[in-house]
Amino acid sequence: MRNALVPPRFMMEIQPNSEKTLHSKLRALPPRKLDRLVASVNAVSARRHFFYKDKDNHPAGMVPVVFDKATLSKVQAVARAVYRFQLKAPELYRSDHKGFAGLVQLERRTKAWFERAPAGRGGGELLNRPDFGFEMRAGRITPVLFELNSLMLGGIYIQAVALEIISRCVLPGLGVKPGSMGLKTSPDLLVYLKRWLLDCRRRAGMEQGGGIGFLETLPPGGGFSELPRIAKFFSDAGIRGGHGDARDLELRKGRVCLRGMPVDYVYRDFSFEDSGGPENRRMRLFRRLWEEGRVVPGWPAEFDQKGILECFTSEEFDPLFTRTEARLLREHVPWTRVLTERKTKDERGKRVDLAEHTLKDRESLVIKPSWSSGGDGILIGKKIKPERWRKKVEEAVAHPGAFSVQAYVDAPPRPSAYLREGKLNLKDCRYTLGAFFDGKEFGYHLRMSPKDIVNVAQGGALTPIYIAS
Repeated sequence: MRNALVPPRFMMEIQPNSEKTLHSKLRALPPRKLDRLVASVNAVSARRHFFYKDKDNHPAGMVPVVFDKATLSKVQAVARAVYRFQLKAPELYRSDHKGFAGLVQLERRTKAWFERAPAGRGGGELLNRPDFGFEMRAGRITPVLFELNSLMLGGIYIQAVALEIISRCVLPGLGVKPGSMGLKTSPDLLVYLKRWLLDCRRRAGMEQGGGIGFLETLPPGGGFSELPRIAKFFSDAGIRGGHGDARDLELRKGRVCLRGMPVDYVYRDFSFEDSGGPENRRMRLFRRLWEEGRVVPGWPAEFDQKGILECFTSEEFDPLFTRTEARLLREHVPWTRVLTERKTKDERGKRVDLAEHTLKDRESLVIKPSWSSGGDGILIGKKIKPERWRKKVEEAVAHPGAFSVQAYVDAPPRPSAYLREGKLNLKDCRYTLGAFFDGKEFGYHLRMSPKDIVNVAQGGALTPIYIAS
């Protein structure tokens, strides 16, 4: 049975009727029908290589999460404001506008690339994925921006398969057609990525008959990656796609090639920090493509550290936004500061010593590493002992720019259903919504977890969203 973590009235406020109906249908399935449904999901997962770290089937939602248009319109408005600001980030860094270079620092190798290898045309291309949680305010669910992601986005392939699982297995297994419940599917992220990449390539004037290389910097022995499956999707669509390490590009008859395939455009799924620096001989062909404007995303993508959220919650940066944008960001971005020894304004607008304030208000704050992913290194003040919190504050003060402190947002859990390691879990979970935005269109994926930190690496699952029409 579902864990009774949330009062029924609260559930009704945050869960659309169509979603509640689908949960009821799932729970009411006779054991044999439920077993057949789980088997069909596992079969699709295996056929589509829907694996988590190449081991087990990826944890997948068994009921779509339904969002109303009003909530998504707020998410979209915040994403647009953030996107426009991030496009300005390289120039803000160069000029150190209002101390921006100290708030949103570049790591050593990335800084070397920034100083020695400016991008050519197309250097401003950006595909962003701000991640939102959800907070209950005055009886209404409100999206709250937690962080940005512009590199190593993750979830593009697995979200597309998750959408297929829900649409072709789960909903038919529940006897439901989306249209009959007034539900609209969110975009297929593989199709979304293809459109964006082809648009970028066209704007760069690089349609020369070559393929698109999907590059990363793989650790010794390789590692889990969605890119081979994404490259195959492009090839199946008639657009030559190849996958490999950025350091393995080679020159054949004057053309840059990846495993023998001529490459005229590249999608980089890695930070410059992982590349070995611009003088690395193994990166010389990548650098050539970069300087010719044949690589996306461009420099704005490197400025997605946690500290950038301070720019959205500090009056110092208000002139860079319209009044509407500044008001919107105050409403939907939790108070955030890069954690150093300095004076600043706290959540209530009172001027404080930041380190002392962080120690004093531990239970209302979260500390996050600037550059990590997967939920690693996040400390929720109310969940840990004061001594551990103090040590982390001391570490942050000793390494300026390495950590940020943020107001804690207690996202409400909601009834959820997902498969993990072949077993159906009926639990109340917290959600985070990733809103892909390329300056033109939106795509979405959603993660759920029964834990406080919502991430698949932290025990969660992934599911597509549907939109209530």
